[in-house]
Amino acid sequence: MARFTISERVSPLVRRILAPNPSPWTLEGTNTWLVGLRAPIVIDPGPAIEEHLDAILEAAGEVRAVLLTHTHRDHAEGATAFAAKARAPLAVVQPAVNSHLCADADALVDGQQIVADGATLTVIATPGHASDHAAFLLMEEHALFTGDHVLGRGTTVVVHPDGDMRAYLDSLDRVIALAPTRIYPGHGPIIESPAETLAFYRRHRLEREATILEALDATPKHLEMILGDVYADVAPQVLPAARLSLAAHLEKLVADGLVVEHEGTWRR
Repeated sequence: MARFTISERVSPLVRRILAPNPSPWTLEGTNTWLVGLRAPIVIDPGPAIEEHLDAILEAAGEVRAVLLTHTHRDHAEGATAFAAKARAPLAVVQPAVNSHLCADADALVDGQQIVADGATLTVIATPGHASDHAAFLLMEEHALFTGDHVLGRGTTVVVHPDGDMRAYLDSLDRVIALAPTRIYPGHGPIIESPAETLAFYRRHRLEREATILEALDATPKHLEMILGDVYADVAPQVLPAARLSLAAHLEKLVADGLVVEHEGTWRR
């Protein structure tokens, strides 16, 4: 079966190359972003699909730098190979679970700026979905590349145990305070109404937390019992993702003193 990479210019400074890796986790596929005019910055080269990496290099020509929003495979698997092809430095914020995918990467620091022709990116640490997650603010557009922190469609999974719900909500508040004019997500379409989407994301998480608390009482419940109560309306293919976010919610609720955990069960 043939696989096709789709490339398009979405602003004077930004091009998107869609990786051919669609799935329930990646939506249409991973968005690889080229930022700047000549010698652009490449954000998230994506999976190790040779045709995709070749398409990125063909579109970019010379590459200023390769940045990762985080080290999950759908964003980072092809990063080391692509950086070598492009003879460009690779950088990520504190590689975590999949650090082997970018063992030689430089470390990005919150607030650091990376400059390309016509474009300046500021690193915004956004842990939560993953502990090493970052977003990048394009200063010239005040637009934000959000990786998996905010998606173009649906909501983000907090990938427990590396992901952290408290950190995710704190990062979401930080992004809301930035008031970006546009969001370039790691998956799905560009978000043209960021304030509305970000408010929905925050409301969704707090509503889900409230639903979890309603599902718990003095009787201890296992994770699968809570999952069935709280995510009864979720399609079966989405349940693995829901299970991870539920575990992250429960960990936060225990830390908040609202829920008690004992030997793999939870209760109010």
